[in-house]
Amino acid sequence: MNLRVDVFMSYERCFYFNLPDVQKALHANRTNLPYSWSMCSDGGQDSVLPLLGSRTPLQELAHDLYLKITVPYEPWFHKGQVGGWATEYGNLLAFATVRGAAHMVPFAQLSSALHLFSLFVRGWRLPNTTHPSIDECK
Repeated sequence: MNLRVDVFMSYERCFYFNLPDVQKALHANRTNLPYSWSMCSDGGQDSVLPLLGSRTPLQELAHDLYLKITVPYEPWFHKGQVGGWATEYGNLLAFATVRGAAHMVPFAQLSSALHLFSLFVRGWRLPNTTHPSIDECK
């Protein structure tokens, strides 16, 4: 099969992942569902990378590493709005979501994604108040 398909384009991705040969190769749709595969939902709910399916293994890892919750699961803020939710375990492990982004964070919420990534690279915590930090005022 030689199709020139850019699977990063939404409409081409839907076409590609609904091809019978592709589904067979990926062992997908083995029950022959009567509807076509479609993109993930918009917003915070995500069947591709579900919240509980991500948080649960992380909590288990924290438990295995004897890490206690040091920052409870709470909102973090960006530009005076809730940017998402985050929790921290010791000084070693953190989990953060980005509101309204599902698993397409840089595509759906570029500003929040850049803010989260910048703070991560610097080793800083996500802001847990709406009061802007000194760095945000620059």
